Formats: sequence, structure tokens, C-alpha cells
Amino acid sequence: MYGAAQTLLLCAFAGVYFLDRSAWLWPRGGLSGILGTAFCAAGLLLVVSAIVTLRRVIQIAPEPRQGGELVTQGVYSRFRHPIYTGIVILVAGLFLRRPTVLVGAMAALVIAYLAFKVRLEEKLLAARYPEYPSYRKRTWGLLPGWRG
Repeated sequence: MYGAAQTLLLCAFAGVYFLDRSAWLWPRGGLSGILGTAFCAAGLLLVVSAIVTLRRVIQIAPEPRQGGELVTQGVYSRFRHPIYTGIVILVAGLFLRRPTVLVGAMAALVIAYLAFKVRLEEKLLAARYPEYPSYRKRTWGLLPGWRG
């Protein structure tokens, strides 16, 4: 259920991003476009790094994969949820590249959903892996620099 909701939400974001022709909140290009492109590249790189690191235990549902292990190496040595973090950075970058009210609202909705999903996932991971609380203390949460 959570995976389908996430997929639908990301598809809705993409549809809004590509179809929205409303007025921009600030002039096109400039620093916003450059920062947006940099954010998009960083977010995409983080997502790909996380997928490569997870390999066989990747899944879209918040529950840990049956028979899987807690991955704490690679990008997971710093981030507990690098795929979600990468998506947050990516949608923020896309908003900077197309700063409209609708794109901003959809980006906020995606980020709020991922924050909700992280809370659920953290409970499930703590219940499955006894080492999760100590791992949680030494790694960043949804946002870089934030341990929460």
C-alpha cells in the first residue's frame, strides 16, 4: 500500500512538473536554475548510490525484506534513508528549476509523505534489528545533518 501510494505521488509530481504552465514565483534562470540543476544531480547520485548499496534487500514497502540484513555500509554509513533523502533533494531541485505554486505544493506533499513513511519505517527497522537504535544515533535522518 505505501509503495503504491509513493509511486502514485511521484508520478503526480512528475505530471505537475511537466504540465504546469502557471506563472513562476521568480524570474527564470540565474542562480535558481543552477542550484536546481546541482540539487537534481546530487539527489539522483544519492538515490543511485543507495540502490547499488542495497542490492538484494531493496524494496519500496517500509517493512524490512524477509531474510534481509540491516545495511550500514556505503552511503548508509551516513544516511539512514538515502533514497528518500535523494528524492527530497531532487524534488527541491526540480522546484528551483520550475518555481511555481503547484510544483512547490506537490514537492511539499512528496516531502511530507516521505517524512511520514520514514517514521513508520524506523519503527519497523527498530523492531526487526536490535542494532538499529545505535545505528540511528550515529547517522542522519531524512535531511543531511539531521539525526531526528
